[in-house]
Amino acid sequence: MGRKSLWLLALVAAGLVLAYFWLQRPLPPVVPSRVALLPTLQEQVTSVSAIEVRRPGQPLVRLERQGEAWVVPAKAAYPAALTPIATLLRALAEAHKLEAKTANAQLHGQLGLAEQGEAEQQATRISLELSGGRSLGLWVGKRAQQGEGQLLRMAGEDQVWLIDQALELPATELEWLDRRITAIPFASVKELDLRYANGERLTVLRDNQNELNLKVKQLPSGKRLAYEAAANGMVMLFAELDFADAAPLAQVQFKSRPLLQFSLTNFTGGQLNGAVYSQGEQLWLTLPQSRNFSTEQLPGKTDWAYRLEPYQYQTLAKKLKDLVVKN
Repeated sequence: MGRKSLWLLALVAAGLVLAYFWLQRPLPPVVPSRVALLPTLQEQVTSVSAIEVRRPGQPLVRLERQGEAWVVPAKAAYPAALTPIATLLRALAEAHKLEAKTANAQLHGQLGLAEQGEAEQQATRISLELSGGRSLGLWVGKRAQQGEGQLLRMAGEDQVWLIDQALELPATELEWLDRRITAIPFASVKELDLRYANGERLTVLRDNQNELNLKVKQLPSGKRLAYEAAANGMVMLFAELDFADAAPLAQVQFKSRPLLQFSLTNFTGGQLNGAVYSQGEQLWLTLPQSRNFSTEQLPGKTDWAYRLEPYQYQTLAKKLKDLVVKN
C-alpha cells in the first residue's frame, strides 16, 4: 500500500474518532418550541386574587383584587394602578421557555437568582394567589444579556430558565398605587379661583371653550400679562396631577390654616374645591368637595390627603405679580 493511501486511511480514522466523541458529548436539556412557563395561568389570569412582590431589601408589597379593581391593603386599601398589574400578568401568562440554563444552586447568585446573599445577587420573589387556594411562585433574576427575555426559576426548583418576556415591575410600593389625583382636560375648564391665607385672591377664567388662553379677572387697567398664555399653566396642572405620597385624611392632623384654597369649575357644571396645607415642610392637598366629575377625571378621594412636590405647588400658587409684565 502506498504512502498516499496510508495518509488517506489515517485521515478517515481520525475523522471517525472525532465524530464518535462529538456524538458522545453531553447535550443541554432540549426545550420543545413554545413551551409555556405557566400553562395553568394562561386560561386563568382572571382567577388571580392576589399578588405579592418582594424585592431585595424592601418591604413586601401585596396587591389584592376587589371586584374589577385592585387595592394595596398596607396603604389602607388605596386603589392600585391597573397598568403595571395587567402588564405583569400578561407577561407571565404569555411567557415561554427559550432555553434551560444552570440547575446548580451555587451559581444562582451570579444570575441574580439567589434567595440570600448580597443585594445584587438576590432575586425578586413573585407569588400569585389563585381561586381555590392555589398559588404560583417564582424567583426573578437578571435580564437576558442579548435581546428580550428574563432569567427566572420556579419556587422550590433550582433549574434556571431563560424566558421570552421581560418582566416589568415597579420599583417601590408607591409606584404600584394609582397616583392620579385629577385628569381634567384643560379645554374643559372655565374658571380657577385661588384664595390665599392672607386674603389675596386670584381668578383666571375664559368665557367659552374656543378661547385658547385664560384671562386674569383681577388684572388692573393698564397692566398686561407677561405673555398670552401666562395663566394657562395653573389650570394645565389639573390635566395630569399625580401625588408624591398619600395618607388617609383621618391620620393627618393639620395644625394650621391652609396656605390656599381653590375652586375649579368647568363648562358642564362640574366643580372641584380643594385646599393646600403645609405640614412638616411638606405640602398636602385635600379635595373636600366635588360634583359632576367622572371618576376618570377625578380619581382623587375626599377622605385622603395627597402630598405634592414643591414644583406642583409652585405651578398652582401663582399671584398677580407672577403673571404680569414686570416694571
